Amino acid sequence: MMTRDVKQAFLCPYTLYRGHVTLDALTFDAYLQKFAHRAGFIAALHTSGKLSTTQAYNELANLWHQLSEAYASASPTLNSQP
Repeated sequence: MMTRDVKQAFLCPYTLYRGHVTLDALTFDAYLQKFAHRAGFIAALHTSGKLSTTQAYNELANLWHQLSEAYASASPTLNSQP
């Protein structure tokens, strides 16, 4: 039987950040991983027929908007990294 930690690691994988470590970079990386994870779930729900095309598009557009806002708030710091 799989433990809760193993299930969590399988369903919600997290990759360590490999770059110049700043608070903005780590925050944006977390938003990016969240976007990728949720986009995968939305695609799977759409493919299986649980979400309509319109619903999936709206969810992805909302996620993209959130990611764009996160990038805009962190972009001055992210673009100045070596």
